[in-house]
Amino acid sequence: MNAFERPAAGVSPVLSVRNLSVTYLDDDKPTVADCTFDVYPGECVLLTGPSGSGKSTIAMAIAGIIPRSVEAQMSGEIQLGTALKAPGKIGYVFQDPNSQFCMLTVEDEIAFGLENLRIPRESMPAKIDSALRRVRLDVNQQAHHADFSGGMKQKLAIASALAMDCELIILDEPTANLDPQSTREVFERIAELRSMGRTLLIVEHKYEPLLPYIDRVLTVAPDGRVHRGATADLLSQRARRPSRQLPSSHAHAGHPVLQLSDVSLAYAKHSVWSHISAAFYKGEWVAIVGPNGAGKSSLLEVMAGLTPPTAGRVSLCGENIEQVRPGQRYQTIAYGFQNPEYQFLFERVADEMAGRLVGDVIPPHVEALLAEFGLKDHAGASPYALSQGQKRRLAVGVMLRDDHDVFLFDEPTYGQDASSEETILSRLVTLLASGKTVVTVTHDLEIVRRYATRVLVIAQGELLFDGGVNELFEREDVLRRAHLIDDVRPLRINVSKEGREQGTGPMQTAHSAAGAAEGAALIGVSRGYKQQTGSAECKASARSPMSRIHPGVKLLTLLVVAVLTLFANTFRELGSMWVVTLVIAFGLGWCNPWRAFKRLSVVLAMYVIYLWTFAANAATPPGYHYVNFLWFHLSVYGLLQGVLVALRTFSTVVLAYVFLETTDGTNFVVSLSQSFRLPPKLAYGIMAGTGFLQRFDHELRTFRLARRVRGRQGWWVTRPVTYALPMLSQSIRLSERLATAMEARGFYGAPADKWDERSYFRRISFAAGDFLFAGLCVVGAVLLFFV
Repeated sequence: MNAFERPAAGVSPVLSVRNLSVTYLDDDKPTVADCTFDVYPGECVLLTGPSGSGKSTIAMAIAGIIPRSVEAQMSGEIQLGTALKAPGKIGYVFQDPNSQFCMLTVEDEIAFGLENLRIPRESMPAKIDSALRRVRLDVNQQAHHADFSGGMKQKLAIASALAMDCELIILDEPTANLDPQSTREVFERIAELRSMGRTLLIVEHKYEPLLPYIDRVLTVAPDGRVHRGATADLLSQRARRPSRQLPSSHAHAGHPVLQLSDVSLAYAKHSVWSHISAAFYKGEWVAIVGPNGAGKSSLLEVMAGLTPPTAGRVSLCGENIEQVRPGQRYQTIAYGFQNPEYQFLFERVADEMAGRLVGDVIPPHVEALLAEFGLKDHAGASPYALSQGQKRRLAVGVMLRDDHDVFLFDEPTYGQDASSEETILSRLVTLLASGKTVVTVTHDLEIVRRYATRVLVIAQGELLFDGGVNELFEREDVLRRAHLIDDVRPLRINVSKEGREQGTGPMQTAHSAAGAAEGAALIGVSRGYKQQTGSAECKASARSPMSRIHPGVKLLTLLVVAVLTLFANTFRELGSMWVVTLVIAFGLGWCNPWRAFKRLSVVLAMYVIYLWTFAANAATPPGYHYVNFLWFHLSVYGLLQGVLVALRTFSTVVLAYVFLETTDGTNFVVSLSQSFRLPPKLAYGIMAGTGFLQRFDHELRTFRLARRVRGRQGWWVTRPVTYALPMLSQSIRLSERLATAMEARGFYGAPADKWDERSYFRRISFAAGDFLFAGLCVVGAVLLFFV
């Protein structure tokens, strides 16, 4: 059915949207206004439009995420057909692969939606296997998806929707961060779903390969209204993109401004890439391309001096970059992170663009920048409330505000419509014309063709290619090894009649098999922090005796020990309780002391400040000597009392750390509902609240690097305090996104409110060893405390 063909007589729409308007709580005008359209069974509908026009808002309103999870004022009506009214019949695949998962492993992730539908546990393995086969994701079902490449994550998200037997699947820019091969594989799965008769609503900017499978196009205008269109209109719009003549050659005048000399990078025992040498000159636009997980972002961090290489040397203007003071280094280099949120320092868009608090009167040059990047109407909004595309434009605008010699961008155009993309790219062309050096990590080979003067190809742990753009596209061997060749080939699907009926197809081409093998090889490669979380130190605690104890029993036991410790009033009592704590941590929990020290270093720094406060301000009883110094009242008594209080409370921190290190998070959450009959909403809410702790190392590291680039790192003594509030805000945002992802998978109503109104893939039961552990720990602690 084409864009204007009416459905057969008597066919009712599966979805009807009538005069829908959505206004977020902090906005003055609606993001979506008077939106009206129908979707019929089996249709594949493309929802397109400018970045920030409200496409994702429409999608979330249809899925019920707005206003159930995301607060907003809605008017109008969304009518769901009978097929969509049952729980779980609308599936949602988010733009960001990292913010849409509810559980930790592949099988638990797919099972989560099935649990909300009360599917019997005995039926779950077959449904999980079937869903993974349908998306061609051949991985260990116990694997942690955090270590997957972006394409594998999106396949898993689609599999999770298919397992729930969704009648309507909404895909919100599912390929925004994917390399050409991963994009192709996701698009092929979408095309197969359409051939199977699934109803699809797709939000996408890079839609050309999908156009043969699109039935209708809905375009969201900048004012939030929806207009009908045809696929031919989209093709003509893309054809009107301005062309650019690539330089036939590029003369390297003078010395390189940035140079890599035999540089290698490894995390723990894993090599990301090795022996890379390259030079970057003034007036160059160098594109870095390669598959997801190849280490392109890591290479950019090394080039910026944010991450020291394992071997080799990085030179900035002929000087070792590690010896260049950070202030001077980041006056020369501007760096844009892949996730723009890390770079935000202020709570208003106008302040962020200005780099300072500007109040109600916005300076003209800031207004001009906001207008140029399509953010004028959002000057008073929070940067974190913007759409993904708007966040990217704000981060790029901030980078371009100040003068630098080298501009390093990690995916500067992702999530942009054609117009916004051209705005960003034209600014980069201006930089190039003024003699600046531009380096971009990108998956968009069309941008490479039109703008780059040189290309670096990173894949399989090495630099595969360094040369001209035209030369690259003549090297099919390099394109194939780096997953780039699929950018120029049409989609291939093959769904048999049996596949259409059963929801699976027989296509197992050599290409797909190779892609699956390559994807499996990329597990754990894409970011270094993932390698660290999978290190031997982590695995030791996961295999410890404490790891086998029922999570609820373990928690109650550690709480008893913690309470006894808090009542210790003498150093003898406290010493006894610390013996118990250390035995639990290192004797039973097998925690690595050095790892524990690093993870708790921020807390230790806070306790040092706390200790000084006691020593300098405690009231001194008669008979104790004290010294007045400035406005401080120093005494040995105060110091001893501070040590006593600090050790007493820090013991509880250590016990909490031991619990986190030795406890499978999923087992803990499931046990709270299964064994203690806690409402699942509360139990899984704990997972949402503590999920940030699993990413704490990565978030803190990236946060530090972003502050260093912006020149706001601060004095090392005050960093624990100055970082506390932003890190707390980030943890809240991540928890909110996890809660949204859960609700999108049917986690609301009875399955979320009552422990016996859902099924459970995992079964957590009590064992004799649990009570033996609890008894020995509690009795031992009581005896040591009182004897």
